[in-house]
Amino acid sequence: MQTKKPFKRCVLHIGTEKTGTTAIQHYLRHHRERLLEQGVCFPLAANTEHLSQWEFAAIVHHGGPWKQDMGRELGITDRASQDQFRAELQKKLELEFAEIDHADTLVISSEHLQSRLYLQKELLDLKAFLDPFVEQIEVIVYFRRQDELALSLLSTRLKSSAQVPLGDVVHTLNQSPRYYAYDEIFQRWATAFGQEAMQARLYEPQKWLNGNLIDDFCSAARIPHFETEDSKLNPSLNKKGFQFINALNHLHPNTSGDRSDEERAELVRRVGQLFAGKYYPLSRDQAISFYRQFDTVNERLRTMAFPEHSTPLFFEDFSQYPEEAEPTEPDFNDAVEVAVALWNSRPIAKEPPPTSALRKWLPWLKR
Repeated sequence: MQTKKPFKRCVLHIGTEKTGTTAIQHYLRHHRERLLEQGVCFPLAANTEHLSQWEFAAIVHHGGPWKQDMGRELGITDRASQDQFRAELQKKLELEFAEIDHADTLVISSEHLQSRLYLQKELLDLKAFLDPFVEQIEVIVYFRRQDELALSLLSTRLKSSAQVPLGDVVHTLNQSPRYYAYDEIFQRWATAFGQEAMQARLYEPQKWLNGNLIDDFCSAARIPHFETEDSKLNPSLNKKGFQFINALNHLHPNTSGDRSDEERAELVRRVGQLFAGKYYPLSRDQAISFYRQFDTVNERLRTMAFPEHSTPLFFEDFSQYPEEAEPTEPDFNDAVEVAVALWNSRPIAKEPPPTSALRKWLPWLKR
């Protein structure tokens, strides 16, 4: 007799990167208890503070997750420890699900599923891992216009300690062809999980339900929507923040390749908060030219995933780009401004100065 599976369906949200995944994951984590009351489970078995459930990518990654940040932060050091981590995750999920008797929907969200898994075998292994828990799997994926994705990725890579060369910006942006091959991404997942399981969306506010990403995702996933703060999470950097962190990465490289240096991570986080915005090292003509190289890719994607959508697939408004690209050379005054902003935003110690310091300054204060 076949054992009843814990969930009728699994919503597998795979990104892509830079399509509001942090906001979606924050919503799922923040409202986890309320969602569970409504029959939706967002599992926390891995017990990490990382919003993205990248453990599901790490357990099936064939190239060696220990060579990447996700493996190092999850404590995966080699193939044997990857196998052990997978077995432990399975056991933790079994225990977590055993305590839930009223949920019918499992939600997993990780952009790393799209950005780290390139092999068909990896996707089939993920499907096999989830199979004992769910009766059917639905895959939700958002696609963003390639030029917008490329610029947003620059900021993310900087925050992850990458050194970004800007001598030839277009060449730098073209260093990640797999990120832009949307037709291949869709086809790979459709082959593994079935065309009927795929639900593709466009990362364009005018296409979202109520013009709101969370509303749109909840509708696509068929899960309850609760009111949430309309805040921008994991924002891109403006020119000053971008240049500062890029210089930091060159002058003081992060040799560990992860977030183990907490002071450095806090510095990057604060710069990201203080200098959030947009940086356009591309002119309008350069952006259009970069985007045009994906015309065939996007038409293939439209045919496969959006057959009812008219051509072109994406909204082709490039008015946000300047006529001339912003400078790529660091500016000394900008660096000083960042330093001053960091100084002014530093936590103020609540403890009074030592007694010896009071004695030293008391005569001066009485003047």
